[in-house]
Amino acid sequence: MHPGEKQVTAELNYVVFAGTRRVAAGQLRDVVPVLKRRFDRNRSDVGLVFEVETGRQVEFDLRGTPAEILERELPPPQRGRGRPKLGVVSREISLLPRHWGWLEEQSAGISGALRRLVEQAMRTQPGKQSARRAREALSRFLYSMAGDRPNYEEAGRALFAGDLARFERLVRRWPRDIRDHAVAQARLGTESADAGIGDAAAVVRDVYERIWTRGDVRAIEHLVALRYTIHSDPGDPWAGRTLDQKAYEERVRYSRDAFPDLAFTVHDVIAAGSRVAARWSAAGTHSGNLRELPATGKRLEFAGQTIYEVTGDRIAGHWQVVDRLGFLQQLRPAAGTAG
Repeated sequence: MHPGEKQVTAELNYVVFAGTRRVAAGQLRDVVPVLKRRFDRNRSDVGLVFEVETGRQVEFDLRGTPAEILERELPPPQRGRGRPKLGVVSREISLLPRHWGWLEEQSAGISGALRRLVEQAMRTQPGKQSARRAREALSRFLYSMAGDRPNYEEAGRALFAGDLARFERLVRRWPRDIRDHAVAQARLGTESADAGIGDAAAVVRDVYERIWTRGDVRAIEHLVALRYTIHSDPGDPWAGRTLDQKAYEERVRYSRDAFPDLAFTVHDVIAAGSRVAARWSAAGTHSGNLRELPATGKRLEFAGQTIYEVTGDRIAGHWQVVDRLGFLQQLRPAAGTAG
């Protein structure tokens, strides 16, 4: 990386653009193989790499094998002995007598009750600082990738004003991959400001953006329930099964290994109680094997509709319909239409 750049950590997510086309997205282990192949083919056409969380452009030393690159770019794991420090800090607080009375009645004790209340507020209160950081990160990305596009300045003003509908109208004619990334990130910023993390619709959008588009499998721990049931999803190898988080991660990696630049666009989300319906489309390049279908290098687009079961702030299952026939016809243009 360039001197002065932020140190790479395993939790960071990246997006890689070659011209106006997104060619990879995810954590470092996901994007390095793509970068390495492009580097070996043409060192002058590796592409631009951005940290999603900051919007900053970064560069990696791509000499050696992918394993050597990862070892060089990832910091060594922190190791320590004994129990971890909890970081408990003593502070004085002022409460009315009725507040102290209520706290003393709680089974977890006063300190436990206060910690629980703070954690709940952190999960459910609007994340204005998070929204500001997301918008600033997107603004940096847009400066690099869309600074010469029509409506660039107006789109920036709409972004920071939180006017998502106007932002989407202004970027509509931009190249597809730049537009889709910008809209997805703008929606995350808007929802961070207008909805708590526990909001069911925000959870579903977060799943599409963080897990399925960025490939951030670490987010599964926070966004996917311990038991996830695929009630109905014809054609999905996992249909009818109840998955733990590890199996859900395998399902994600299965798709993203075949489509390293897989990206989802969520068009509509409708929430009703614990159920959330999403209408989405996706696109990606078939660069890896997919069951009996060897890599073709073709760019595919497909769409679907999914109803999620949301428990608290996690998805716990789905019912899904995907245009799998259209998907297969793009891979096998000479094949018949029989299922």
